[in-house]
Amino acid sequence: MTKPAKRTQKDKIGIYLKRQAWILFILIVMGWIVDVVWLGSDASALVVAKSNAIGALLSFATQAVFAGFIFWHTGYRARRHIVSQLYRGQMVKWLLTVFGFALIFITIQPLSAPALFIGFMVMQISHSWMLWHIR
Repeated sequence: MTKPAKRTQKDKIGIYLKRQAWILFILIVMGWIVDVVWLGSDASALVVAKSNAIGALLSFATQAVFAGFIFWHTGYRARRHIVSQLYRGQMVKWLLTVFGFALIFITIQPLSAPALFIGFMVMQISHSWMLWHIR
């Protein structure tokens, strides 16, 4: 006999999004500390800290939009809508990510590309780690 599906864990997702906001804050502070203390940047430049923060913020924003799309509909009767929202959310997330990186590289100067990608990847890894703990 099969088990019924678990209810959505919308409240846990909200908690984990708040935790990711804290990780975002910690990542920004750590980037600032590395930029000022280790690299010796002056307060006006902070290229590494700025790039790190922008990459992490892009990742956080796209994950939040994706979570919003997924939990737009809930319940058994909305199962077709949930699946379609999953695909739409993933498409919007990828489009926002691609256009976000393009916009960042076009408009923000000076920029440290490694710091940008490190901030983005740290947030992606922390998101995956938190999703693994929801199960």
